Amino acid sequence: MVKPATRENLISRHRWTASSFDTNIDATSLLSNISRLAPSLIKEFIPKDHVENTFPFRLITEITHHGEEEGYIALSYCRKHTTANTPRRVVTPVGDLPFGWQKEIEQFPLPTSAALFEAVIKEKHKGEGLWFDQVCLEQEDESEKSGVIGAIDVIYKNARAVVVALDDIAVTPDEEQFLRYYVEQYSYSQLPSGQEPNSGLTPPLMEQFTPLKTFLERVISSDWFDRAWCAHEMKMGRSHVFLVPSIRHYEDEIQTVTRFTGEFFTHLLVLASELATFTPPVMAKIRSLLAFFQELDTLNKHGHDALRRPDTPHDQAPTMQSFTSLVTDTFRLKTGGSPRLPEYMRRLDANRDKTALALNASGLPLALAPPGPFSRPNIEDECLRSLLLVGIAARDPVALCTTGPPLQLHDGSVSWLCRPTPLDTTLSRFPPPRFSSQADQIIQAHDGRAEYAQLDLIFLDLPHRTQPSPSFPTHVVRARIIVDLCVQYHIPGSSGLWNFSHAPSHPRTPALRNIFIQTLACVLSCGPQWLLEVSTGLELCEANQTNQPRLSAYNIEMLMNPHLILQNFVLLQEGRAALQALVNVLSTLITSGIPWPSGASERTHGPLIVSAPSSSTSASPAYDYVGAPLQGGSGKAIIFAPFEHSKTLLIAVPEVVKGTEYAPLARGWILTSMNPFTGSPKPTVSWTLQSKGAVFGDVSFNSRLAGSGAMDVRNHRVYGPLRR
Repeated sequence: MVKPATRENLISRHRWTASSFDTNIDATSLLSNISRLAPSLIKEFIPKDHVENTFPFRLITEITHHGEEEGYIALSYCRKHTTANTPRRVVTPVGDLPFGWQKEIEQFPLPTSAALFEAVIKEKHKGEGLWFDQVCLEQEDESEKSGVIGAIDVIYKNARAVVVALDDIAVTPDEEQFLRYYVEQYSYSQLPSGQEPNSGLTPPLMEQFTPLKTFLERVISSDWFDRAWCAHEMKMGRSHVFLVPSIRHYEDEIQTVTRFTGEFFTHLLVLASELATFTPPVMAKIRSLLAFFQELDTLNKHGHDALRRPDTPHDQAPTMQSFTSLVTDTFRLKTGGSPRLPEYMRRLDANRDKTALALNASGLPLALAPPGPFSRPNIEDECLRSLLLVGIAARDPVALCTTGPPLQLHDGSVSWLCRPTPLDTTLSRFPPPRFSSQADQIIQAHDGRAEYAQLDLIFLDLPHRTQPSPSFPTHVVRARIIVDLCVQYHIPGSSGLWNFSHAPSHPRTPALRNIFIQTLACVLSCGPQWLLEVSTGLELCEANQTNQPRLSAYNIEMLMNPHLILQNFVLLQEGRAALQALVNVLSTLITSGIPWPSGASERTHGPLIVSAPSSSTSASPAYDYVGAPLQGGSGKAIIFAPFEHSKTLLIAVPEVVKGTEYAPLARGWILTSMNPFTGSPKPTVSWTLQSKGAVFGDVSFNSRLAGSGAMDVRNHRVYGPLRR
């Protein structure tokens, strides 16, 4: 056990935050918010600083080391054993030692192969210790385990280096031989910061030398990159060293180990990003890793520069992510749970680990409390429920705008909260800001049947019910002509949904064709200014699609001209480019608007035109829009709603996310009334949340919505849908 003075010196050096989510909130305030939002949840969390100050900190050192540790390295590895592998004590038999003495020896299991662990030991500097969970954490003590997990970021942030042992892969002789020569060349390259040697070649370097490509593919195929624990340890580290064993053909053959640093790994990722031959999942992993290591490099450099300027804040995050998005990414990774537990209990333990890791990675000042006799079971949906409520208490807007299926709770009820998914922030280039302190008005409670949320809602107008457009049938006819021409002339699109035009016999083709026609008809009804503003916003969200044609104001004016002869326009090159850009916009609206993760599809949902509430229906003149006059805006928006409830649904936006900065989120709640007559003077109205979706509005719509207030002073209770 490390002495208190040494411990304070070792783990108080680096306190930078691991997440860019705005965590400018103290533990007392956050716990108070949780208590107000969901009082029963408060017992599940404790302040993180309590955990950081009390967790047991152990290091492994040489027997000959008698002083205090001057630093340490932390090992990150992927467990290969499915059975318990903990330290054991061995007592020598009577008679082996003189005078009847007995000696007790504590034997520690190796977390990796012997050759790889020897390489790990060689990474230590003189006077340094080694930390890894299998030995430095008392696996049998649940209280200690909870404490260490709650402070695991402190351990890995303050390590001089995180040593990554990739023990489930092996380097081939060809790869090892090529790397020996290439690393020597790489080490002598003298390029300015930010430039990588051998990048930008034609053809790319990895295309010229196959061993380099196969080596990188082998490395990122390691199970280590798919484990939640390992990913968290990687993100917490400031410096990384990777160790990979080589292939052995004979048991008695000396095994070599390939060592490379995080900087060299970044170099390989840069070279790999130039290739177009990787599969989409592999390329996504390469881009994600490259973004992390490049941002970490920037952070380290800014940190060194800031040391010379104490007034410069340098504790910046290496990644930009909302709290709910971080939860999504954590639960997509693997965890094994304790191998000492039966299979079902192991899965519950793995869910608890993911919950603790997501909370730890967020930078929020909370940690999981040790489990108690009245704790809810750690099924995945219950864990997600707890984290989403923490997100709402921390005022993360994405927690209110998740689009997955409703959470199924342990008592058989359905929550109003929905599972977070990677698609929740596809239209957001940056994490949205936290919403205001009006979050105090959000309350969750249980009525004995199911839990509900009570919050202020802004209901949008439905023009098709109050003032049906007489020209909408004309827009449908023109939309059908445009879509049929695009199919006939094989106009390409950026989305896979448009591929129905190449597969006319596919069972989804009729429904896909219909939703493109209906969406285009709604676009034509909203007008050219709406299309220009919305398409511009979508282009900003899809900045990586640089080769796709863009909808210009001229193209929109041409396409919206009712006198344009489309059959002639499609024959022109500019006409085909304009139609391709239009198809791309329609594809983006459909792919981003339908809540696919919840089970919705083109057969269940369709476009619906809504408008911002008029000032006459606002609760108070103080909420009216007082900005500059809005020119040319229609004040309309499109949302994708379920056909099943088309005659009874209402569209509402939670008041806390009415601002324009939250427009990319799925803030449109599709509600149906649980009361027979919603116009009754009852102080409380109950709603069923049927779906969520993004509300695609122009500047006029978003501004009017941001300036609106709740339409009445009644309490709105929102429940999840009934089980089917």
